[in-house]
Amino acid sequence: MMKIPTSAYRFVVSGGISTCIDFCCYILLMSVLCPSAAKALSMVIANVWSFLINRNWVFSSRQQVNIKTIGLYIVTQFLNLATNVGVNSVMLSLTYNVVLSFVVATLCATIVNYSLQKIIVFR
Repeated sequence: MMKIPTSAYRFVVSGGISTCIDFCCYILLMSVLCPSAAKALSMVIANVWSFLINRNWVFSSRQQVNIKTIGLYIVTQFLNLATNVGVNSVMLSLTYNVVLSFVVATLCATIVNYSLQKIIVFR
């Protein structure tokens, strides 16, 4: 049986917290911004937090933060988004099940996101 690395568990926890930060910021910002601007800003805030927690706690990276690291992180987030949307679309066309499609897409995107951050961004 394959042992799951501690960083994988931490990644799931940090992702859950990032999602909560995104949601709370979105709700708070809705009182002063239009919904699209509130959502965009809440996602930026959550992604900044996610970058910091993943770098320092999940992957314990000691490399210096520079423009290359930030750029690689941004690229992984776009690939994460593309994976999530793509898998969701394929699953919906095959199963017509919204919940199943969402869950499978989220799991696939999480695996891709974790792998890219571990191998490329915070190696």
